[in-house]
Amino acid sequence: MARSLQLPHSPGEAPAAEHEHDEVPPFGPLSWLLLLGRATRITGHLALKAVSALSPSRRAGLSFHEYVAYEGLRDYQCGLGAVEVQHLLAPTTDTCRRYARRRKMAFSELRLPDGSVAAWLGPRKPERGVRVLLHGGGYMSPALAAHLDMGFGFAAGRQSPEAEAEAEGVAVVVLEYALASERRNHYPKQLRQAVSLLGHLVHVEKVPPASMTLLGDSAGGHLLLGLLLHISHPNPAVPSLAVQGRFAGAALVSPWVELANPSFASAEKEQGGSNQDIVTPYSLAYWARNLLGGAEADPWNSPLSAPREWWADLPVDELLVTYGGAELFRDDVARLAEVLRSEHPRMTTVAACEGEIHVHMVMNRFLKLRKPCRSEEAFVSWLVRRSEVRPGG
Repeated sequence: MARSLQLPHSPGEAPAAEHEHDEVPPFGPLSWLLLLGRATRITGHLALKAVSALSPSRRAGLSFHEYVAYEGLRDYQCGLGAVEVQHLLAPTTDTCRRYARRRKMAFSELRLPDGSVAAWLGPRKPERGVRVLLHGGGYMSPALAAHLDMGFGFAAGRQSPEAEAEAEGVAVVVLEYALASERRNHYPKQLRQAVSLLGHLVHVEKVPPASMTLLGDSAGGHLLLGLLLHISHPNPAVPSLAVQGRFAGAALVSPWVELANPSFASAEKEQGGSNQDIVTPYSLAYWARNLLGGAEADPWNSPLSAPREWWADLPVDELLVTYGGAELFRDDVARLAEVLRSEHPRMTTVAACEGEIHVHMVMNRFLKLRKPCRSEEAFVSWLVRRSEVRPGG
């Protein structure tokens, strides 16, 4: 059912009271010195681990590169605060601008009705449709170039004329949602921004939902789940959204399904208490506290608590869920996949990939591992099938 888009402010208006905390808080000299000290200490500990990992028996079957990369990610996640990470990484829109420049593709910024920003990469009238990317990073980290590679179906790594032609025929739109920290940008702010983006694309850019594919990994997958549920069953704290028709598809890549009460039971039991994933229970709990800011669980931030009938009317034609057999989220994602398959058996594809970690396809690129990746193969195959359908049809 179509619902009205009720924006609290006129298009282009961004009241300071609502958006004054979107940007990363400034850092003074002392903060930079503390950050440098923490980063140096973490790097020193990692160097000691690397020396011990010269012995294959210490690496649990991983290559030396994999071991050091995984340990490094875990150590930095647990050793740095959200604001410190945000100062070390470029903002999402800056990364998108550089990505477009390197690949000689069109780039433009979208100023959304609520005052937030999105990046449009690729042609304004793409032959193969628009992909809306909600990136991961624990709600506290900006998008990486590897996320943009995912949005374009990893075309650069496929090295074929067909892949390049396909990438040239699509546009990828990336939301620069507000990054959460201890004191800033709490739920449901990011959901409001995602609603503002879709409303802008549908009502201002005139992009038909049938030509849009929605992509979300990790925290972005969590945001995408809340967004899909919100369209048919609006969160009273978020403007509702009118959508005539259905979206072409939605891909959930290792989605972070449960923030407050995640289940790691099977992963921890199988791994004997030794975490093989790149995320840790400690860092996940920290990121969840920052995002929720004391908010209670509801169906939009805790999707598995949504009434079963809500899943029956998702406004999307095809669904893809991918996750790794070695990731902490696998129990929760498997539960989500079962719900989706039960309600939408003909339109749901699930790829459970043994041996893979959290968001393996993105980390495989970001960490330059370049190993065979089953989840990437399933994702690209699904994405190519979606792009072969004429936009709007």
